[in-house]
Amino acid sequence: MTIYGWDVVPAKRRMPASGQTVNGEPFTVPKGARVLTLSVPTLAGGGDTVKLQALVFPENDQVSESWQDLATFNLAGGAVVALSGIPSAATTTIPATATGAGVLRCVASADQSASPVNILITILTED
Repeated sequence: MTIYGWDVVPAKRRMPASGQTVNGEPFTVPKGARVLTLSVPTLAGGGDTVKLQALVFPENDQVSESWQDLATFNLAGGAVVALSGIPSAATTTIPATATGAGVLRCVASADQSASPVNILITILTED
């Protein structure tokens, strides 16, 4: 067995979360994050992609959770680009400047409740 040195601590998040069909377990992107890497295994039921959603910061009168699709502004193209279409059976790296800090979750494009999987998430932070 080969031992590799990791400068990050990988986390596993269940897809779907308990009691859900397409929503994965939330995870936190800390302040000072530089790179977010998602290793998405093969998804079930034709769910071949995931998108990222961000937990909306609660207002004083907000009673329940509120999630919004995550997008980033492409300065070169001058348009907003959704962070969606992240493929299954692949590892995708996203600069943290595209997501910002906060609480995120992956959302599958099809029901995953019959065959739950773990999405491996690694976040590289500033030294």
